[in-house]
Amino acid sequence: MTQPPPAAPTGSPDLPVTAAELAAARAGVTLRAGRIQGALGLLAILWVSAGLAGAWALRWGFEALPGRLAALNELSSGDLPNLDFAELVPAWAQPTLLGLTLLGTALAVWAVLVARQAVGAVRDQTLSPSAAHLAAQERSARTVRPWITLGQIAPILQALVPLLVLPLTFGLIRPLDPQTLGAMAFGPVEVGAIVLGVVVQSLPTIILTWLILAAIRRWLDAVVARAHRPVPVRPAARGVEPWLLFTLILLILGLAGLLLGGLPLLAVSAFVGGAPVDDPELVSLGLTPSFLRRTLLLGAGAMLAGAAIYALLTLLMAWSRGFAMNVATVLDAGRPGSPATPVHDPWRGAVQPAQGRHPH
Repeated sequence: MTQPPPAAPTGSPDLPVTAAELAAARAGVTLRAGRIQGALGLLAILWVSAGLAGAWALRWGFEALPGRLAALNELSSGDLPNLDFAELVPAWAQPTLLGLTLLGTALAVWAVLVARQAVGAVRDQTLSPSAAHLAAQERSARTVRPWITLGQIAPILQALVPLLVLPLTFGLIRPLDPQTLGAMAFGPVEVGAIVLGVVVQSLPTIILTWLILAAIRRWLDAVVARAHRPVPVRPAARGVEPWLLFTLILLILGLAGLLLGGLPLLAVSAFVGGAPVDDPELVSLGLTPSFLRRTLLLGAGAMLAGAAIYALLTLLMAWSRGFAMNVATVLDAGRPGSPATPVHDPWRGAVQPAQGRHPH
């Protein structure tokens, strides 16, 4: 009875790490970790600035809205109902939105700082392993894992926001035209269509974010496990590399879109603002060329600021790809500081005379 053939290998084993590869990987860990930490620190500063600017804009908008409504009431000539700011906007709207804005900013900055600390801990344990560095790395990993899970769940929660905001928006604008908007209601068909639209738009983002962060978690788990047993890390690094490359491409496309949207607005704003306005109704509403110019400049500034953040995130993704593979190479070469596995070169050494073969 014949024996079954051995199972075919599912993948090729990694080649030993040469001394030159180990030296390059160690230098890459040091260089890229420093760049990533610096970029994350700058990103935290930008996030704080953006959050404070958003809170200021929200507060300014609520303070300016009563004046705009009063001017609109004067120009309506009875065509629109008298709009009362206190009735139109509930008292809890402003503090709630301000609180959510500041809370979101604080969580984002916290997550960035946690990631920055984790990068430093991985670098220290990879280049100079010790009990203190290992404890710091494991502590950072335990802190990062819940943030990764939150990042996987965040797109799902974000998809629920339109379902909550849309009925609230209709409730707020219904007093503008009660005869038309008052008859609008949300039945099963309307609710089903809204839910389906939100799911179709959000599902790709939810799936991709989940898969990308899962690959990062597997790499981090392999890095932490390598300190206790000789598990390979390069397969996990190769698993996360294409996802980071995919994210890098998306960031480059987003950067190009923001530049193509912000630069034309900046150019158009240079030609607006000089002509006077003769219409007193537009002047009473504040719709003057100077106001339009400021609005265009504000929009262009917001887009260009977003482009700067996208450029920073693009660099972060590029450095992170190299950092993940450099760390894996150093760890797979053995304990840092030990010589890499030598690779036999058949062309080196003494010349061996050829041995003749017997004709039979």
